[in-house]
Amino acid sequence: MTSNCHETASISGIAYELGALRPIDDLDFLQDDPRKLELFKIGGFRNYAHSDLSMRELGYAAAARTLRDAGVDRREIGVCLYVAESFDRDETANSVEVNRLLVDLDLGHTVPINVSISNCANIMSALRLATALIEVGDTKHVLIVSVDKASRRYGGRRMFQDMSIKSDISVSCLVSGPGKGRYGIRYLKLNNAAALIETEMVDSASYAMEKFKGIRRAGKEARHCIAVQPTDFARVVTNNYSHAVIKMFVELCGFPKEYGSVTNVSRFAHAVAGDVLINLHDLDTEGAFQPGDLIFLMADSITAASVLCLQRNGNGDYGRDVVPGG
Repeated sequence: MTSNCHETASISGIAYELGALRPIDDLDFLQDDPRKLELFKIGGFRNYAHSDLSMRELGYAAAARTLRDAGVDRREIGVCLYVAESFDRDETANSVEVNRLLVDLDLGHTVPINVSISNCANIMSALRLATALIEVGDTKHVLIVSVDKASRRYGGRRMFQDMSIKSDISVSCLVSGPGKGRYGIRYLKLNNAAALIETEMVDSASYAMEKFKGIRRAGKEARHCIAVQPTDFARVVTNNYSHAVIKMFVELCGFPKEYGSVTNVSRFAHAVAGDVLINLHDLDTEGAFQPGDLIFLMADSITAASVLCLQRNGNGDYGRDVVPGG
């Protein structure tokens, strides 16, 4: 657990690439089911993102902008965390394509590590690993590249329990030492209840109760650890689920429901692992945060409920003038 009042690492250069936006009316599993289509629309969904780019190409589109915007010496990026599931995708995360991506990015020396298993909370696993590598002095910078492309099989964009619709999106960022990036990491903890993987398949009511308890505990522990009240946070950022689910998750974490953001739900539905960073970036771009603001991020999956608390740093360039190797 990364915690307490001091900043342990920082995040900069968040960038993302969307596929082409298409209406959810076109989705195979909704075309012949007008009632279900209407339920998705009531939940706030309007579009999803479709991309014909390969995972490597999609990842490059975001990561190249991260490296350009962060402006660090690429020779100091020792590790690249490639965030991608493979078991239910048409393309698999493999060493050939990831190493080709690193060559494309002029990061031929950088060590690739694949991060998966946590599904929609994968980005939290990557940030925790990156923070640990920074804290022990293994490298000055860690590049995170998260890529998700839904399967083209029938219903491949449908999320379990109809909570959302999967899109083709990549998102990337750079994790560096304290004070180096736009967002300082004040708290980061991964929470997982492995037994829920069985409960979810046999007893949805019991699953929901245990899941809700886990989210509530995770939110309470985070606020207690950094000794702040809900009103001390500017916003709560979650994955892109239906409006009702987002409001419920925000309240379970101990916040008024209006602290959440649902803007990107209608825009592109679910970026799987990348939602929270994309939503953070877009809110900041819209002027939602000021230097010093605390931001609460929660990423959820079938078994996980992980929390990240960030503090918005100043408006500096964070090393953008450092260009050797870039």
